Amino acid sequence: MFCRKAAHLNSHCQDYGSCPDYSSCEDYGICIHEEETRWILTMKRAGIEKRYWKIEFETLADSIKQTEAYRKAIHYVEHITEAYRNGYGFGLFGGNGVGKTSLLCCILKAVLRKGYSALLIESPEIPVILNRRKTNKDIENEADSLEDRLFQDDFLLLDDLNAGYEDEYTMAWIQRIVLKRVNEMKPILFTCDLVPNEMARRWMQAGYNRVYDRLRTGSFISYLEGENLRERKACFLLK
Repeated sequence: MFCRKAAHLNSHCQDYGSCPDYSSCEDYGICIHEEETRWILTMKRAGIEKRYWKIEFETLADSIKQTEAYRKAIHYVEHITEAYRNGYGFGLFGGNGVGKTSLLCCILKAVLRKGYSALLIESPEIPVILNRRKTNKDIENEADSLEDRLFQDDFLLLDDLNAGYEDEYTMAWIQRIVLKRVNEMKPILFTCDLVPNEMARRWMQAGYNRVYDRLRTGSFISYLEGENLRERKACFLLK
């Protein structure tokens, strides 16, 4: 859709078809929403869901910013070039709702701003998405593209990594992805609801201790403590 002030220059808002404010175009040809829209498209392509779009390191809850995990995340971003060059990822453990995904999304957005490619995916969804091509030919190319990105994107965030350890097919995919990326020195970020020792115990029992060892030795590991922020928000809304 055209911006009214820029219509005579044939300038478009680069989004899905609409500019949120026709009156906000500057200099007769430059849409002030274009940069924001491009950024939204970048986040969408990276798999960052809408609820994380406005979250930045500076806007995280104080309960997160006061933690060692937060300081380590900042340090990781400050040394992202070195981390990428050496294939070092970032693993974040912690309970449900404490802000693990929010914090790692901040890292992922910092990575994107520096020009790296990145993908966030919930671990249990990997086989679901890839298997869709078996039943729906219309999305075969989409699934193939996703499979390529799991191995080739500069940074990969595996969210909720512990959720699929009991499913052999899911774990087979995770093992393939982790080992391939580690061998190619491509960083993996991940979140896990368990404490590290419990994750190690469960994965060893399931026969995937090799995968855990690669993740542990190839990542900066931290534990995020705190209250369940989702529960706190729900209580606030119900007041």
